[in-house]
Amino acid sequence: MTRGVRVVVAGAGPWGWNHLTTLHGLGALAGVVEVCEDTAGRVRATWPDLPVWDSLAAALDGGGVDGVVIATPAPTHAALACEALARSRGVLVEKPMTLAVRDAAHLVEMAEAGGRVLMVGHLPLFQPALRSLADLMASGALGRICRIDLARTALGRVRPTEDVLWSLGPHDVAVLLHLAGAAPARVAAAGAAFLQPGLPDDVHLELGFADGLTAHIHLAWYWPVRTRSLRVLGDRGMAVYDEADQTVTLHHKRLAGGSGPGRLAAVDGGAETVFQGGGQPLAAEDAHFVQCLASGARPLSDGRCGLDVIRVLERAEAQLQAPFQPASKEA
Repeated sequence: MTRGVRVVVAGAGPWGWNHLTTLHGLGALAGVVEVCEDTAGRVRATWPDLPVWDSLAAALDGGGVDGVVIATPAPTHAALACEALARSRGVLVEKPMTLAVRDAAHLVEMAEAGGRVLMVGHLPLFQPALRSLADLMASGALGRICRIDLARTALGRVRPTEDVLWSLGPHDVAVLLHLAGAAPARVAAAGAAFLQPGLPDDVHLELGFADGLTAHIHLAWYWPVRTRSLRVLGDRGMAVYDEADQTVTLHHKRLAGGSGPGRLAAVDGGAETVFQGGGQPLAAEDAHFVQCLASGARPLSDGRCGLDVIRVLERAEAQLQAPFQPASKEA
């Protein structure tokens, strides 16, 4: 099905290098675009027969390329994706898809008008454990889903030009929207920038959906404990997805009883691990991209998925950058 599909990777930095290795293993790697001479030299030393270009235009001029993986710095995503789509190539662009809604919307319009594949690299969507959690929610085992809570915290790498919302937020927002099956009706954001003025290090997002579901996302890279977890609360049970060990635990816990809060009683039926086991999400993601290029199928993390994520981030950013207004004193 995927025989003959050829993909160029733009950007051979740390994450781009992972794409190179994966696509090479899939037999789909056509070449690399890399402007840094040292990095380009490393590519040539590793794969002597692999073409290396210093521009995307040069890579696409010769033909024989079906798609482009864009793993360059985020500010370049929109222009490179636009160039590839304009030249009738499919695109897998790393997160964040773009840094503005208008640019993301333009890419979606281009891809749909030209019938081209546009995919966003939201890696967690390709974790088997997350798919297991989605199946558990769909099965009705948790009942009506009331609340989803996500946390991504650590003492991590602080970036001088990017805040924690845009650095860590895209994946968790993508996961939330995937599980919710809809874009949020409401987005509220609060945070603090105590390491670098104007660049929040600790952010809380509160989201509300039209069906009554609410959600919370906590993002921090100045935090004493590393956390990668997702909790889903239903009216019949609860589930926890631990990203670190790739487990999904079903908690048979709920509140039951009378019609008023005072008459409700906690029911604890224990917990069980319903999924355990890792996977190779990047291999699954790149293979999915190659398959979509071959078949023309719509990707799981398509351009509209990426656009919805950017809409949430842009709405949150506007609130984080707004001047803080202390509550007025009552007379």
